[in-house]
Amino acid sequence: MNLNDVKKIAVIGSGAMGHGIAQQCAVAGYDVVMVDIKQEFIDNGMAKIKESLAFLVGKGKMTQDAMNDVLNKRMSTSTSNKDAVKSVQVVIEAVPEIMDLKKSVFKEISEAAPADAILATNTSTMSISEIATAVKNPERFVGLHFFNPVTRMKLVEVIYGQKSKDEYINLMCEISTKIDKIPVKVLKDRPGFIVNRISAPNQALISAILDEGKIQPNEVDAVMKKMGVKMAPFEVADFVGLDVFCHTLEYYEKTLSPQYKPGKYLHDKIAKKELGMKTGQGIYKWEDGKAIIDTSKETTEISPIHFLSIQINEAVKVFKEGIAGSRKDIDDGVKYGMNAFAGPFTLASGMQPQQITDALNALYQRYKIDMFKPEPEIVDGSFKTLGA
Repeated sequence: MNLNDVKKIAVIGSGAMGHGIAQQCAVAGYDVVMVDIKQEFIDNGMAKIKESLAFLVGKGKMTQDAMNDVLNKRMSTSTSNKDAVKSVQVVIEAVPEIMDLKKSVFKEISEAAPADAILATNTSTMSISEIATAVKNPERFVGLHFFNPVTRMKLVEVIYGQKSKDEYINLMCEISTKIDKIPVKVLKDRPGFIVNRISAPNQALISAILDEGKIQPNEVDAVMKKMGVKMAPFEVADFVGLDVFCHTLEYYEKTLSPQYKPGKYLHDKIAKKELGMKTGQGIYKWEDGKAIIDTSKETTEISPIHFLSIQINEAVKVFKEGIAGSRKDIDDGVKYGMNAFAGPFTLASGMQPQQITDALNALYQRYKIDMFKPEPEIVDGSFKTLGA
């Protein structure tokens, strides 16, 4: 199968990720069938697609005729997985992040879809290889990690399972490009893949700062906002939800290191149902979708250099572990997956190794978290030529 053979794609799930993926595929010219377990879920997903397309038309980025073509000719819906996948070349699953649910869905899909169809799971955390145990042809099974919101975020991580074959990974990269995404290959099925793995230690730092209680979150965020970041670290934690933030740390605690265990501050907030933006109160109070942050005082103890140094250090680990094929893939992943100005290796190119080493050692001495220890390649500066 090559790119020209792919005419129809089934998207399983019509939620935030599912309807966004379906829209991207249909706009790119694919016939798309969007599936969910209830018609009301499908109707809601279609309403979101219509709203999104109408916005593009209003901005002059799409014609009304093109919108009508997507809605009336490209898009169809179904409440049956089996019926939806019978004549497709690609299936993209976007159901909730529950392992048993994903396996159940793929067992049904694998039995009903054409034998030569490519099956892909959209997941930000789960093992591609484990999900693949539910399908007949695991060599044709891949991971696709879209970033939210799908219609605006450019990155797609295309992830190898243990049995995924190069030809299907390569084809999914081509399809990703056709639907206006930037694909980055994840060569090993590891927790966090590339982008979330590189940001994981900063989540541990946020939890550690909160538990220590000596530096106030707003004092850190004030420094970051002065540097021009759109959303500062503690503000982001509130934005995604402290329950989600805590759940992610618990996942890394199980899969990467016990030192990712979320601290008392986060658990206390969750117990009080102070989850951030969605409840109106978290680390900050939220009004009209915005955090109320006192930026009048800035800390001198934690700076953007500390957060960046952690990312650079973790990026070195990701490269050494063979999760990414190049420094460019890592930089592209972080840049387009986190809406960053540039990736960690690019930003580090103008920094002195001693500056990064000192920042990491200071964090390790203060919080005694092992993943803050600088890698040897950071200390001797050879991280700048890794893979060259």
